[in-house]
Amino acid sequence: MDTDISQENDAQHDSSSIQTSSNARRGCLLADPCVIALGVAVIFYAASLTHLLPGVGIWHAVLDMALLICIGTLLLYKAYQVARAHVWPAGRRQRMVLDACLLLLMGSLLFYGASWQMFKAYTDAAKYNCYALAFWQGLDAVKTLPPAQCEFIFRPVTFDQVAAPQTQQHVQQPPSLLDQAEQYGVPASWVHQLRAWQPTSQPLHTLPNEYPLPVLLPFSLGLLAPQGWYQVSFAIWMVLLAGLLCYLLARYRSREAALSCAFYLITGCWATAVGRFDLLPALFTLLAVVYAARSRWGWAFAYLALATLCKFYPVLLLLPFLLQQQRLVQGNWRAWQRWLPLVVFGLVCVGIVVVSLLFSVEGTLKPLTYFGDRPIQVESLPASLMWLTSLVTGLPLTFKFTYGSLNMFGSPAQIIGILSTPLLLVGLVYTYWLQWRGKIDLATSSLLTLLLVISTSKVFSPQYLIWVAPLVAYVGQTNWRWMVSWGLLGVLTTLIYPYIYISVSLQAVPQQPIFFPIVTIRNFILAGFIIALLVAGQREQLSARSQEHSQAALS
Repeated sequence: MDTDISQENDAQHDSSSIQTSSNARRGCLLADPCVIALGVAVIFYAASLTHLLPGVGIWHAVLDMALLICIGTLLLYKAYQVARAHVWPAGRRQRMVLDACLLLLMGSLLFYGASWQMFKAYTDAAKYNCYALAFWQGLDAVKTLPPAQCEFIFRPVTFDQVAAPQTQQHVQQPPSLLDQAEQYGVPASWVHQLRAWQPTSQPLHTLPNEYPLPVLLPFSLGLLAPQGWYQVSFAIWMVLLAGLLCYLLARYRSREAALSCAFYLITGCWATAVGRFDLLPALFTLLAVVYAARSRWGWAFAYLALATLCKFYPVLLLLPFLLQQQRLVQGNWRAWQRWLPLVVFGLVCVGIVVVSLLFSVEGTLKPLTYFGDRPIQVESLPASLMWLTSLVTGLPLTFKFTYGSLNMFGSPAQIIGILSTPLLLVGLVYTYWLQWRGKIDLATSSLLTLLLVISTSKVFSPQYLIWVAPLVAYVGQTNWRWMVSWGLLGVLTTLIYPYIYISVSLQAVPQQPIFFPIVTIRNFILAGFIIALLVAGQREQLSARSQEHSQAALS
């Protein structure tokens, strides 16, 4: 009798202990910074939809930035917890709930950040709509869209889109590549035959002015929705792509890397991540790094080729990939197996280019000439140096909206442009020297390569942060110095675009008192970040940290 009562009491005690433990886990999960951040975002969305918050104006921008800083702070605190105590939930179900909260938070914030421009005619996604429609239905099909949306296709890239019409009379369309080919001795009959064979009025013969053929795949996804909802559909596809990017980081690197990537995308790519297609080359670049880390070099170079054919910047990573592969592969230098991955890269590129030439010779070659003569864009580091020079010397500066961006012109432009090239070469040579000596790994070398090119380039568009966000997360993971510095850089970039840009007319943006100071601070933070990486690489701190993370991932 006493034994039965004792067993019954023990069972009740175990049941209450299990219930208490379950409640404790549930309470701990509800107090997680990621869950709290999602709750804050949901409350903000509800207040916006019920018109409790201002829809436009300076107060709307202030509230958006406050939300961004609040969410960023909570995610930063979560990263701090993980870095100090590795406090991911022990249960599989709890981890899945937390992962879902993080992905839902990131996806909803990125969608909200781009929502203000989804029905406008001058956005990047609106241009993608024009390109996709012109490719599948012929150039005349763009006339079914709003008249102002696709005008850029028929105008020269030097056309100033915000200047008065009377000042544009001298701007004429430059001769096409086929016209230039005829001038250089190509038989006129060949040129006429090619034009007759590839008429832009017919489907499959109009390619984007500045992008290679493969980008038409993501551009075409938006066409699955009704015509007026193209940009909304495109944004949803990009949200899914951002989620896939974080999943790959969690799967092949760590949950810490996925958390930091979500943090970087939210703080720095608030208005650009799902409004542009740059997540696609960033995804292919990350896959190339992942496969290279596992010494599957054929796949690594194939993904690098696909990234290059989406947007040209990943071709800059060909040399660090080749250096790393040659360092690790044993055998004779003349053995064909040693150079097979490079052949794979070439075959993928050549194969897709040949297909593109069959669609349009002129459209295939046109992107190669698009970036050659671009002026200095107002958000770049050379522009910051020009602004500082103008403050000291009093030299005047002028601004034009050409090549799809706001650009700066003035006397210091040529000198600063000349100086940026040797700085880039010195930085790249030093980076590859560190990599060849084994002081930094491939991921760090790739990150430094892109950062050096961005910082010394004449153009620094806000979507450039999308290119490097996965690599910053892959290399730095939840290192608090990385997250604080890159988070600050991202918030300043978001403040510049969209909020300063949409607060006034486009012509007045450079005249805003806070514009160039914020741009200059952001650019100097980036320069300091690069220098810190190079110094850490020289001290072999990055290599040691990378080896520790690799061993932890393998275990």
